[in-house]
Amino acid sequence: MSTWRDDIIKALETIGGVAPLSEIYAAVKKIRPEPHPQSIKAIIRGTIEDSSSDSEKFKGNDIFFSAKGLGNGVWGLRSLINSTPKPTDIELPEGNDSPEKMKQETYRILRDTNLARQIKLLHKNKCQLCGEYIEINNEQSYSEAHHIMPLGKPHNGPDVAGNIIVLCPNHHVMLDYGVIELNANKIKTVPGHIIEDKYVEYHNHKIWQKAANK
Repeated sequence: MSTWRDDIIKALETIGGVAPLSEIYAAVKKIRPEPHPQSIKAIIRGTIEDSSSDSEKFKGNDIFFSAKGLGNGVWGLRSLINSTPKPTDIELPEGNDSPEKMKQETYRILRDTNLARQIKLLHKNKCQLCGEYIEINNEQSYSEAHHIMPLGKPHNGPDVAGNIIVLCPNHHVMLDYGVIELNANKIKTVPGHIIEDKYVEYHNHKIWQKAANK
């Protein structure tokens, strides 16, 4: 029989790589042969914590991550936290100097934080406004993480889960330029990730309205 850790890995792979514990429990039960022990939830949770450096109970072999800042008990496979695929437009035409390239690359990297990648994985790279995603190949899809209250000056928004929304490139540009208002009731959600109203209000009052009044 496979180990609990092996079954947890298989379960997470079948449900997208990251999920709340409640979904992980259900997925493991489908894989693990019956009868299941009454303590199955404690066994699963303990096995995950033993193999995660995010846990105080870590015993080595860093396989799982805790999606800190998300809802309690959201865990995922560390091996699936991929950096956003590097676009082909980074290379500059002749005549431009390297500082501009550095600025562009730095800006992309700044937005692609570890937390942002975890949240994109949780949403399976689907835009929270339209539900679309870009399939790059059979194994990789693409989305962009937007900090609703932007990072850096003059906004100085925080890199926290409640300030991050997963978007397709089109909606990312629209929010960046304040083209559209955010309606909290129309934002698509998944268990474990809640966008805070204060950041939605900030966008609508400080970015969208400001752009509309120009």
